[in-house]
Amino acid sequence: MLLSLPAQLRKYLLVGASLLAFALPAQAKEAVVLVQLNEYNGPEAYFHVYLVNPKGKFDRTLWVSGPDKIWWPDSKRWFGYHSRAREDVDGITGASTAPGARSVMRIDIDPALVDAGYKLRVETSVENADNVQTDAEVDLTKANQRQKIAGTGYVRYIRYKL
Repeated sequence: MLLSLPAQLRKYLLVGASLLAFALPAQAKEAVVLVQLNEYNGPEAYFHVYLVNPKGKFDRTLWVSGPDKIWWPDSKRWFGYHSRAREDVDGITGASTAPGARSVMRIDIDPALVDAGYKLRVETSVENADNVQTDAEVDLTKANQRQKIAGTGYVRYIRYKL
């Protein structure tokens, strides 16, 4: 028996929607991440917050502080990852951060990544100064949320809340 065109269309839309539902990733939740910088003499810092998978490899960029793309290559490690991944970072960029200031970001994180071996890493660069490739790194766990995790260069500490 032939189905009418609207009935066939409904059937295909229903099947397509069902398949799409299985293909979509888990719903991301908003996390709040705070990066507090140390006092230092020099221009504002550019930093990149990104996710590192359980094997220690770059997963994806979560935030870019400093929207001027001309300075991004100064963050050598992140820029290499970003260039290979060809990520679109529109919508996850903000202003560079002054010495001693803090930046608070709202970042989407899949809850399945929490307590699964993933880490948040911050790489910083300051014009005419050193680049710190792992300025701060923290295991993405429920236990670590709200903890102040010390940085190693320009970052005084990083803290997050899921």
